[in-house]
Amino acid sequence: MNILILTEGCSEIGFGHVTRCLSLYQAFKLKELSIELMVNGDSTIEPLLKDTEYTIFNWLDDSSKIFDYLNDFDIVIVDSYLADAEFYKCLSEIVSLGVYIDDNNRISYPKGLVVNGSIFADKLDYPSLNGVDYLLGSEFISLRREFWIVPVKKLVRNVESVMVTFGGDDLRNLTPHILRMLVEEYPKLYKKVVIGGGFKKNSKILDVIDCNTELIYYPDARVMLKLMLESDIAVSAGGQTLYELARVGVPTIAIGVASNQTHNLENWHKIGFIEYAGFWNDINLLNNIINKMNSCNDVSTRIRKCEIGRRYVDGKGAFRIVRYCLNKYYTDKIRLRTLESTDINNIYYLSNDDVVRLNSFNTDKIRFEDHVKWFEQKILDNNNLFLVTEIDNDFAGQVRFDFKGDGAVVSLSITKKYRKLGLGVNILEKSIEYLRLNASFIKIINAYIKEDNKSSVNLFEKTGFKFVKMVNLDNQRALNYIYKI
Repeated sequence: MNILILTEGCSEIGFGHVTRCLSLYQAFKLKELSIELMVNGDSTIEPLLKDTEYTIFNWLDDSSKIFDYLNDFDIVIVDSYLADAEFYKCLSEIVSLGVYIDDNNRISYPKGLVVNGSIFADKLDYPSLNGVDYLLGSEFISLRREFWIVPVKKLVRNVESVMVTFGGDDLRNLTPHILRMLVEEYPKLYKKVVIGGGFKKNSKILDVIDCNTELIYYPDARVMLKLMLESDIAVSAGGQTLYELARVGVPTIAIGVASNQTHNLENWHKIGFIEYAGFWNDINLLNNIINKMNSCNDVSTRIRKCEIGRRYVDGKGAFRIVRYCLNKYYTDKIRLRTLESTDINNIYYLSNDDVVRLNSFNTDKIRFEDHVKWFEQKILDNNNLFLVTEIDNDFAGQVRFDFKGDGAVVSLSITKKYRKLGLGVNILEKSIEYLRLNASFIKIINAYIKEDNKSSVNLFEKTGFKFVKMVNLDNQRALNYIYKI
């Protein structure tokens, strides 16, 4: 499978799109999949993309070339404010799955998957369209890998430090003005000021620093996480960084720097995570920041804001998106067939997989010579239906029904590559339909599951199996689920 991410970012428009696309790139990489990142931008984004396979190319101005290029990819993800509806339509007709990152219900998207990780994105009244699925809400916000697992933040009684961050470019040149105010109003406060690669007026910042000011130049995600953990409060724009601050639990005074941040800011303010100081051109902005900072000095207020931020952003958004993308792509490619003699090795390696053995009632590893005898018996035995699962002609698992009278006992195993993608329900449903058509005398299916195997319990319950009783199987407690055909 080949995956391409198309996005945009530079000193003129900011780095937020690139940042969240980077997190998707990292999550797909964990699945050991081939993935490329193509950015319509300039060299200012390069420090952000180290250790990444990327190309800087204006894919919007040369659409004919990019559409030819798309033929080599199975999934294409687009995160753009500049691409028009016609671009998305053409893309959706070329690739197996188009995935569109959105923030404000910007256009009517074609068939594919629309992802909006903004808080309360489900309130944006997206249209119900045939062939379009939606992943909406902060559970789908995609954060860089450094923010996937975050320690609990320590909160002190009084505010002693503040972090100032306006992304990689500080589009509105707010940093020097806010830093001047902080130096004048809070000289004893330690000020950690982030300087991005796209900043243009660093001299004005240097003119206003004091002895309690630390300038952090071009920080990567690891350094940003460290800064957030060390800062008692933050002053930030209302873009992607706000979700990283929420993940860490840093009470934040937020400022709008672009109109597309309005929905985000309103809802973060509504749930109580941020103190909203207004838009960048508000004549009372600096006074508003002072008032909001004073209200954050109370430790109980900061504890509450910290808890709210971490509750709404758990760091798993990128994994949820990847899981749904792969599920949607693979589901249409699942094929079942009966067992063949050439499957002997695939079945052997799957049966001896550590997870498969752990969830079996007999956890001992299987010797190959014993497997050969068992396999030869099964392939000739008319008292079972042994199905092989393939995805894109790739061996993906097995489902076996062992017959006894008008009943059958089912067992299912999926290879490591296709686990934890939500494919089990679809595989099991297809297998039951195959059984119904080819062994119509079977009226009931039994499943026996180890008591602590929660994932299998969830799988069978989602497929319509009902728990009936606890039984002893091989001297172990087992959950007996049944499915009536």
